[in-house]
Parts: sequence; C-alpha cells; structure tokens
Amino acid sequence: MALLEGHKVSKSFGGVQALSQVDFAVEKGTIVGLIGPNGAGKTTLFNAVAGALKPTSGRVVFDEADITGFPANAVCRLGIARTFQVTRPFAAMTCIENVMVAVINRHPEKPRPLIESSAREKLSLVGLAEMGGVEARHLNVIQKKRLELARALATEPKLLMLDEVLGGLNTQEISQAVEFIRSLRDKLALTILWIEHVMGAIMKAAERVIVLDQGQVLMVGTPAEVVNDPRVIQAYLGE
Repeated sequence: MALLEGHKVSKSFGGVQALSQVDFAVEKGTIVGLIGPNGAGKTTLFNAVAGALKPTSGRVVFDEADITGFPANAVCRLGIARTFQVTRPFAAMTCIENVMVAVINRHPEKPRPLIESSAREKLSLVGLAEMGGVEARHLNVIQKKRLELARALATEPKLLMLDEVLGGLNTQEISQAVEFIRSLRDKLALTILWIEHVMGAIMKAAERVIVLDQGQVLMVGTPAEVVNDPRVIQAYLGE
C-alpha cells in the first residue's frame, strides 16, 4: 500500500536531518502503529508521506506509484488522508461546512446537495450527527477530534493516517475508540497508519508496529515482539 524507501528528510533550518534511511511497508487492509519517543520523527514522517514536506532523498510509493514530492492536495486525491495531533478546523465554519470542504476537495464536480449529503453521512459516522449546524469553535477537544476524523473520511481515503486521536479520552472512551477505529477499517476497507502514545490501545489495535527512534526505524514487528524487545524498552518504555 505505502512504502518508504531509503527515506531521508532534512529540515530547512540549518540542514537538521529529521529522518534517515527510513524503510517500511504498510500492507493493504492492516492497522499499523507508529510509536517512538518525543522527537523521534513520527509527525515528520507523516508530513513527508502526506505531501507537507518534500524528502531530500528516497521515495514514497503508494499503490505502486511514486508520489515523492507530490503536493498535499494531490496526495489527498490519490487516497491518503491524515488527521492532526492539534486539530485544525475552520473555526468560524459549521461542522457540516468543514466536512463539505473535504468532500469538495475529493469531488469538486459534485452538485451541492450530494456534497451536503455526503458530509452529513460522515458526521453521523463519527457521532456528530446533531452538531452539523454548530460552528467548530464551539466544540470541545473530543468533538474537534471527531470532526477532524470526519473531514479525513470525507476525502474517501484508502490510507488513513491518524495522529494521536486518543488524547484527552478516559479509559472507557479509549477502549470504545479502538473498537470504533477497527470497525472503520473493516467497514470502509481502509488501511490505517496510526501514531499513538497510548501503548495499550495501539498494541490492542495494530497488527504490526513500527518503532522510530532518533529519526530511524528501530524495529518493525508484532505488538508482542515490540513490547518485549530490549531496544524498545530502553529507547521508548524506559528501563
């Protein structure tokens, strides 16, 4: 589905290298966790795949097509959507207007009634059916995360990249969110790449886990392999 080959990203300020020789594949239909300590390069990796950053070397391959350096809007239309750790709704627009923007990006030719219908469907899917007319600035943190997810889903992705969607949830809500995301994968035939610091949740949800440390892939394995690997324990979980 998505493959990073010899991937390197050097940030513009002083040539600081954020990722180096990052190689991994994400198989179609799987949920893959992406973990690592703060500053490991997880969000930089997301930005490179999604088109927000251009790698200085290596390739980004999606559905057997080289999309290295494609702009974010083109990447989105090809079927890659992402959420943000810090939600970024259009604050003065209603929830349904926020999602309609995403539908228009994917299908600019659609008539307005179909755009609005699709947006309402996505809001209902994430539990915001009654919030369509509410301006995004009035939502709480959890509702904004749901809106962010609705906007991503409205672009009809094949690969959905989630960036810490469980932040601010209690234990029961985390468990429900994990089941919901797994059901989304099955219902919509998604592939999911998921950055998460809630280790118990990602270990329960993911079939494979990628561990980043200091801009490099430390290991890739099953959840059981990852939590028992001494390198991961030292780099991420602590001694």
